[in-house]
Amino acid sequence: MSMDRREFMRLGFLRLRDRAHKTVPEPIRKQFDPVRLDVSILTDHPDDADRIAEESLPEHFSGKFFRLKQSQLTGVFPGGVLLFEQNTLRDYRDGASMFYSALRQIHDDLELTRLQSDPTLLRFVNIIPSFSRTAEVFHKNVRVNAIPLYEDGRFIIEGTIGQMRIVVANQRLVVVDAPCAHGICKAHPPIITPGQRITCVPNEISIVIGVGD
Repeated sequence: MSMDRREFMRLGFLRLRDRAHKTVPEPIRKQFDPVRLDVSILTDHPDDADRIAEESLPEHFSGKFFRLKQSQLTGVFPGGVLLFEQNTLRDYRDGASMFYSALRQIHDDLELTRLQSDPTLLRFVNIIPSFSRTAEVFHKNVRVNAIPLYEDGRFIIEGTIGQMRIVVANQRLVVVDAPCAHGICKAHPPIITPGQRITCVPNEISIVIGVGD
């Protein structure tokens, strides 16, 4: 097979570049840590949500796509999608990337603008946090407290629109009172395992077990 001069030079350059990369000492090679992604979907059609998420999201999850245990809520609540990058709540409605576009499409396909009856909370992450015996509390994306799970207690967290009351019992954390209108955080089952999260959007508070940074 013949090869013109341009192709010969291109292949030679690629070989030299590859050889140079291999000779770089390991400690100074730049390491890329994936961004921790955490997507929650509140819907009364969990099977459809799971299927759509499987079709739309894995390619954006840094090569790993995990489903966390689903949570069942009792009552009628507005549906929605929440996106956390690391421990920062992002507004997926304003993002320009294909990932944000996929989340907006999920929101539309599941008709999450309507009220959801006894909905299911689905969680998808790309990193499973290590075991922790504390719950990290974030207000406006800033860590404000760490609540121990190894001893029972009651805690008050100041949020944007008022106080949130939290109870820890038998190593489980639950929200018992909050000033938000819909009370999704109060309807959330107790959390206990690393990565589980309770979020109150109006109060701008998120409580997550064992993530660290």
